[in-house]
Amino acid sequence: MSNPFEGIKDEDPLDGPATRTRFLDSAKRGFAPLRKIFIQQPDTEENRASVLAKMVTARQENALDALLLLHALEPVLDRDRPLPLATWARMLSSEGNRWSTQNVGRAFEALEKRNLVAREAKGRGLLVLPRLEDGSDKEWTRPGSDSTTIGKGYLTIPYTYWTSGLADRLAMPGKAMFLILLSETTQKPNFAMAVARAQSWYGISERTAERGYDELRKQKVDDGMPLLLEHTQWVADHRSPTGKREVRHRALSEPYSQAARAELQRATATAARRGSKTQSDTPPKRKRLKRKLTGNKAGGKKAETVSA
Repeated sequence: MSNPFEGIKDEDPLDGPATRTRFLDSAKRGFAPLRKIFIQQPDTEENRASVLAKMVTARQENALDALLLLHALEPVLDRDRPLPLATWARMLSSEGNRWSTQNVGRAFEALEKRNLVAREAKGRGLLVLPRLEDGSDKEWTRPGSDSTTIGKGYLTIPYTYWTSGLADRLAMPGKAMFLILLSETTQKPNFAMAVARAQSWYGISERTAERGYDELRKQKVDDGMPLLLEHTQWVADHRSPTGKREVRHRALSEPYSQAARAELQRATATAARRGSKTQSDTPPKRKRLKRKLTGNKAGGKKAETVSA
């Protein structure tokens, strides 16, 4: 007797990076948008430190990781079927950093206290929804939905940040400076800031900024290029004893460069438009009308009948 189940084999369970990648692939967006107010207060404010600085000072790296992944997965999170804590724990885990359900619970609790998420137990899962990135506890809306802020009010984090493992390799200082560079190179390809100004601009200490840059210098992207690109410029300065001073320009290489992220946004928008057009041009089958002509035996004419 032949075995009808021949060839059917058990599959290995997915680890953290693979689970993460599956979810991100299903999101079909390519990047996570995040409002810049999370990084820095507007220049109209005397103190420009924002939520990121508070989390860096409090050493809430786990909470930051959970928040960024939550925003990345927002398009595919199902309110009716929230993910179990164990699934979140697996997604956030890496080879060198294993998360427990307790880690996840504490991370989301810390975010709730900062008014960055709303939590609700639902069956065996935990429904977690993002709140506005400024910590005001206001309802979250997708960044860019307000046309006056497109390209100005938010930054984009390519999914490669998670799928390449960069999110797992960076520590808190590196993640902070990575987010700052993404924010500052939204409209221009490079960014210049003396690390001594990190405190007044972002509420991050000079030492943390230096450590963050050191972390980024050690990272490579897929083609072997360094993640952090740097260029030294000497500019005239009448106050300097030498008549000049050093300006350090920094940028991120592909796929995190300003040009690569802009192209990713354009490609995603184009795909979304094509998808919408295809759906609008193809009505659901139940609404289609099938027409056929049948002969009218009495009058010899053809009558048209319509069926759903």
